[in-house]
Amino acid sequence: MSTLSRFETPLLRVSRPVSACQRCRGAKVKCDGKLPACTACERAGRSAECSSASDLFAKGKERSYVASLETRVEKLEKQLVQAKARKASMNASGAQPWPSPESHAAPRVSSRGAQRKEASNVDDLVADFGFLSVNATARDFHGFSREMSFARLVLSTSSVLDMPKFVNHVLPQRHEITPLIKHYLENIHALYPFLSESRLFQSIDAVYQENGRHALPIDRWTTRLVLATAVASLSTKRGDTQYQDAVRHAAAALEEIETVVHPGSIVGIQAILQLVLYAMLNPRHFNSWYLIGLASRVMVDLGLHQDPPEELRLKHSELDMRLRVYNCVYALDRSISLVHIRAFSFTDDSASVTHPRQRVGSPDTSLVFLHDLNPAIHLSHLRQIESHAYQKLFQSRRPALEEPWPIISSSIEDMHIFCSKLPDQIKNPIKKLLRCEALYSSILILSPPDLDDDLTDYGKFLIFEYAVEYADLMSSVGSDAEQFAFYTSHDMLRASFVVKRLLALLLSDFALFFGSSVSRPPPQAPTSSGAPVLQQRTTGEMLSRAYNCLNLYDKILEYLELRFGYADPLKEFRMQSSDVRQLLKASYDKWNRNPPTTGHDHYTLAGPSMDRRFA
Repeated sequence: MSTLSRFETPLLRVSRPVSACQRCRGAKVKCDGKLPACTACERAGRSAECSSASDLFAKGKERSYVASLETRVEKLEKQLVQAKARKASMNASGAQPWPSPESHAAPRVSSRGAQRKEASNVDDLVADFGFLSVNATARDFHGFSREMSFARLVLSTSSVLDMPKFVNHVLPQRHEITPLIKHYLENIHALYPFLSESRLFQSIDAVYQENGRHALPIDRWTTRLVLATAVASLSTKRGDTQYQDAVRHAAAALEEIETVVHPGSIVGIQAILQLVLYAMLNPRHFNSWYLIGLASRVMVDLGLHQDPPEELRLKHSELDMRLRVYNCVYALDRSISLVHIRAFSFTDDSASVTHPRQRVGSPDTSLVFLHDLNPAIHLSHLRQIESHAYQKLFQSRRPALEEPWPIISSSIEDMHIFCSKLPDQIKNPIKKLLRCEALYSSILILSPPDLDDDLTDYGKFLIFEYAVEYADLMSSVGSDAEQFAFYTSHDMLRASFVVKRLLALLLSDFALFFGSSVSRPPPQAPTSSGAPVLQQRTTGEMLSRAYNCLNLYDKILEYLELRFGYADPLKEFRMQSSDVRQLLKASYDKWNRNPPTTGHDHYTLAGPSMDRRFA
């Protein structure tokens, strides 16, 4: 059978009836939902009268889903007729169906143009069927009195608590939002640039000019959620003025969700990503893990995880936006999955995209990202390092690695190189955020399930040093100097994981870290790789650093609880660390009364730390 004949006689299957027809419903007999008429109506000779009407389909609007499909089929049939006519014309003239290498340039241009048109038609068809499939599938769920849309699907899966209702949604004065937009662009958009800056300002102008008379739903959605994210990032306590203003903006944006959030377009992905950023700052109302999962699947459905074929000849602006959206989905999916220690939405092997890091330092870097978006390029690089190690150590289906250290060592070395090469143009708060994430990922990489019982002394000391450095970097969280850093609820989860890992080591290996007063060679890496080298420290210094580090974590978790409303991590930490802190203090007092006269007996990193630029 030829390829064309398969399309002429497709095999159509209906997994479930859309709804029983009126005649079968009235007669209370089983309706198989066969189209254009069910079997029961055919046998009764009433095929022309077979129609469906229920609470989902009012009279006069029966089977609108089927009507949409029929319209699509008619369009495809016309295309097939045109294709047959072209083929017959070519056969009659003796022309070749595809231009040969000797053909002149004009037929090639025509063929490529036809290919681009065909690719565009296919994309439209896939997008339409994707939307129809979501709407059609939703009809099979019980408990809905009306058609389920993709936007309602997004809300139903990601909502934690319903957003409060407000009588009106008054916008602040235009001059009042100027510093908020500036803050968003410099500190949030710089990390996640999935919106077009020019399009953002056009949306703001449309919303504020003539009382928003000419503003589109996407303009109101974009403006409101940018303001909500900017204001929420400046909140210092859940329930304060900034928090309440952010909730009001987000509630106003949600009134446009039915029009804005839909599959089959980059705009739909951008809309979901805006919700992801807001959910990271306000986990009380939305679950960011579900949201980024939906955004990832829409992104894959559109093919943004693959470089587009050259035949499409997309504009530079279109290629730029495809790359931005893909890398933001990638970065957020990796970040959210890592902090929850869950599976990624898609693997690295399934994607084939030219990453921005491959252009860092090259003359055409500005073609991909603007100069002030360098943080996004480096964040994407960090996510690739994390993703590679996490998939190898945590998500591989193969048997446990006999020797995981080469992967661990290589990844940690890459983390150190990444931190050492952060450019001076990146603001210090953003650099500090990137280093904190690198430290968290390093500790996570050093903690794979299969290695927990066989972790070497060297690995344990690395975790200790990274946990201390992480606390030092995060110790200023909440201060005025750090108010423009993009701290989210995920930083609470990261800090909680790091200190739990540190406490577990101190409880299980207290003697290893603090029990000896005899000088001994420091533990070395299992291989002669570029992993960090350890140097010796006194027991007193180790005890003091550990005790002060736990006090810093108490302060960090207390602030993050105040800001994001997570009470459990702080309670668990104080309960689990109480005995350890008392033991550390008693051991330090004992050591201080009888300190050794010579020698060093414990260790820290001899090489540059991940925070060396903050020295």
